Amino acid sequence: MTDLVLCIITFRRPEGLARLLQATGRLVLPPGVRLSLVIVDNDPDATARSVVEAAALDHPLRYEIEPRRGISSARNRALRLALGCGPQFIAWMDDDEHPAPDWLCNVFETQNLTGADVVMGPGVPCFEAGTPQWIEKSGLFDHDRFETGDTFPYFHTRTSGVLVRAAMVPAEGFDERLALTGGEDRLFFTRIHRSGGRFVWDDRAVMHEDIPPSRATSRWLLRRWYRTGVTRSLVMIYLDRPGVLRRGRRCLGALAMVGQGVVRTLLGLHRGRTEVLRRWRLVMLGLGAFAGALGIHYEEYRTVHGS
Repeated sequence: MTDLVLCIITFRRPEGLARLLQATGRLVLPPGVRLSLVIVDNDPDATARSVVEAAALDHPLRYEIEPRRGISSARNRALRLALGCGPQFIAWMDDDEHPAPDWLCNVFETQNLTGADVVMGPGVPCFEAGTPQWIEKSGLFDHDRFETGDTFPYFHTRTSGVLVRAAMVPAEGFDERLALTGGEDRLFFTRIHRSGGRFVWDDRAVMHEDIPPSRATSRWLLRRWYRTGVTRSLVMIYLDRPGVLRRGRRCLGALAMVGQGVVRTLLGLHRGRTEVLRRWRLVMLGLGAFAGALGIHYEEYRTVHGS
């Protein structure tokens, strides 16, 4: 029997959590797989408790509160609880997404065929009614996708519908210096990659990602791209402790990215709003990478979207 613990962290998203738990109840279990859940509520007021208690699941479930604010603190609490169960695998899902019913069967089939340490599939955005049509059609919320069974670059991995071999979990867990900045998952999976972990894609293993109106804006996208640039540099700093020269080169590279993005944007002004935004993404990534190289944080997770 293969034991799997599904880790879910939540913070003041009762509707999203309820949708996720309903979808979890519809998951088809592969033969020989035993599923249990760990849910960590990052709200000291336990606002998720009633949702968890109302969920009629056939799987063992443990619900605990992590009062220290921050996504890394909540993830580490869930990780400790999950590893304490002695599973062979751990899966991660967030309270703003929900899996397709065959998600679990697909990721385990790919894992069995390839021996992967990490298996992940695509996140498909789900927009709420009233979202501007240009946002829905823009593709700006889409993630890169690969062929099922292919090894994919580790830096595309997110704690968003992912299966992980428990033996490959880094001893450091999730870095709590990134608790409000985000990027803790990038650092986590970078450590797995450096330990020799194999990352395999399953394009059938679909996770539906809820995009609330507060995120379905160009302003949110610009901030998200900036934050991504910040965390990329911070991950480098926390992993490798670079000296002044390397940080300087990082800053120069970031400024070159900004310049390239500005030029590409100017050349694409006639192509319309969506294309301008797509090209301006490079500018925001570069600005973020420059700030991160200087040790500047951007605390995206002080704001809750879709609550």
